Amino acid sequence: MGQVKAIGTGGGVMPNTAPPIKELVSIQYLRGLAALGVVVWHAQGQVGLAETTVLQAGIEIFFVISGYVMWLILSARPVSPGTFLRKRLGRVVPLYWTLTTLVVLVLLIAPGLLQTTRFDLAHVISSYLFVAWPNPDPGVGLKPLMIPGWTLNYEMAFYTLLALALWLPKAWQAPFVIGVLGLLAACSVLPLSPIAHFYASPFMAELAMGVGLALALPRLAGFQRFGPWVLATGLALLMVGGALYESHHHARLLLFALPAVLIVAGVVMWENAGGLPRLPGLKTLGDVSYPLYIVHPIVLSGLAQGWRALGLSGASPWIYVVVAVGVASIIGWAAHILLERPLVRLFQHRPRKAKTSPAAAVVSGQPLTDRP
Repeated sequence: MGQVKAIGTGGGVMPNTAPPIKELVSIQYLRGLAALGVVVWHAQGQVGLAETTVLQAGIEIFFVISGYVMWLILSARPVSPGTFLRKRLGRVVPLYWTLTTLVVLVLLIAPGLLQTTRFDLAHVISSYLFVAWPNPDPGVGLKPLMIPGWTLNYEMAFYTLLALALWLPKAWQAPFVIGVLGLLAACSVLPLSPIAHFYASPFMAELAMGVGLALALPRLAGFQRFGPWVLATGLALLMVGGALYESHHHARLLLFALPAVLIVAGVVMWENAGGLPRLPGLKTLGDVSYPLYIVHPIVLSGLAQGWRALGLSGASPWIYVVVAVGVASIIGWAAHILLERPLVRLFQHRPRKAKTSPAAAVVSGQPLTDRP
């Protein structure tokens, strides 16, 4: 694919004269690596290995990418709030609701197949509506039936905020979005109820960082050649952050989120400068990152039960991690081919093919954080 063009100056909806934006392969690379890192992290925990702390930063990378990509989409050409939400829901909802429904059916028919998941009607409804609600399993917190969907609850709140911003004059849109996200993050230090604390979270600041990055990069057009160095700096800081992190929620902003911003900026600048290598396997991993991220806890749970049933508990735990990551990746790829792509086509079908918007290819693989 050709070189990615610089985006306009931002600050709101751009006129139709904005230059075309081709697919950001760099973003797909990061999505794939972030999703794979989360899978490895969870697989390590299942077999008692010391979890590689820095792999948690895949969540930060997802949120920064989400803020960045969503602002590119809004900046590409005018779009109504309804159209924006319909397209976002059309990418996120079909696969997520399908998998949630499968889990509900298992809970009703054969609950013993799931290790800890329990049926609770209010929790099930909130899971479909992307609303934070207490999980009936003690210790799980406010996570939905599909555990990784907690990040999608943030995404849906973010999409709603962006849709509201589209009602404002374009000069006010970026300040409104960043201001609201920043205010929510600041409120995280207040004594709030658990559900209020879910939304008043430092993660909101990470989405704002992504929006800020989308606004800043076009102004750095003369520095694109420094992309690899920016990426290397971000990776180095992330390694340090992983060594220093001690489970303090707000510390993630400094130790994980700021390096994530540099990492995303570095790979995009590298691609803009035309030097990013083409790695088809990593691109494919990025394309399947959404289903991989969503299905991997169920896959790992089933695999762990089968592993013990086969008497393999005495084997090296790293063998389990390698097998688990491989199996989860294959099932994620199958879910992408057999479920995600057909469902997205079905829910976004139009009688007459519409002209592709300049930013459409940026998220052609899947939603973010929509992805994580």
